[in-house]
Amino acid sequence: MVQKPTLAAVTHQPLARWIAYLNAVITFKTPQGMRLTNQDLTHQGHTVRATICHVGPEPADGTMLYLHGGAFMIGDLRMYRHLVARLGQAARQRAYFLHYDRAPEYPFPAALDQATTAYLALCTDPAAGPISLVGDSAGGNLVFALLHRICTRDLPRPAAVAAMSPVVDLRMRAKSLTTNRRTDHLVPTSWARRGCTAYMGSADPMNPEVSPVLGQFDGAPPCLIQADETEMLADDSRAMAAALQAQGVQVDLQMSKGLIHVWHLNVGRSPEADASVAEIGRFLRGVTSRETV
Repeated sequence: MVQKPTLAAVTHQPLARWIAYLNAVITFKTPQGMRLTNQDLTHQGHTVRATICHVGPEPADGTMLYLHGGAFMIGDLRMYRHLVARLGQAARQRAYFLHYDRAPEYPFPAALDQATTAYLALCTDPAAGPISLVGDSAGGNLVFALLHRICTRDLPRPAAVAAMSPVVDLRMRAKSLTTNRRTDHLVPTSWARRGCTAYMGSADPMNPEVSPVLGQFDGAPPCLIQADETEMLADDSRAMAAALQAQGVQVDLQMSKGLIHVWHLNVGRSPEADASVAEIGRFLRGVTSRETV
């Protein structure tokens, strides 16, 4: 009743980001004992900002790089710190939130380049252990675009990938964008299209680094995708899973029914979010534990 009309109506980016920050303060539950540690990640002279979000026992099973959503235009640490900390706890991994530059001020490939820098910096850290790539919505796009870049440039492979309601086809052709327009209780069509347009800038939506559903994933690690049948991006998740499977990648597509876009943000407040975050943690632990044997 409030968030969907607000996303559709507010086009002024500073105001949209302030509203998103205020919504996070009001809505999302901060885990007791959460600790935040800022850390720069540097590779070949390029430095990006990140924050380790930690709660619970010390991590033992590797490192997570989290790429946040927000239609490429909003989203910040205050909105995601609780989810990143809980995912790290569930996976027993050190969880990094990346402060990437957002559109429209910084269109493609700024965020992807920064994600690449962060990932390669972690790859050179001997204490990192197995690395997982995790992201939601627009961050899911960046996760799979980064995975395509890793596979096509023969960079070190991550141990696992998990995505929540990813947007992976910026050609915006998916049927669910229309058929689920009313059943999606969070994302308005205008907001989704505005964000994708702002991020692409002058880039070609056929570029697999823009629309990773068109990417190449030879040698990619196991992937988990969670989405809901009623959200507008449902078909993006189905198409991404099909593209990965067609290239021989092990992928688990988990579709719920009747939940909002990236319901995981309600972790600590809803049993559905708690269960899905726990499932992601089990998946990541199962893969990374094999990497350390």
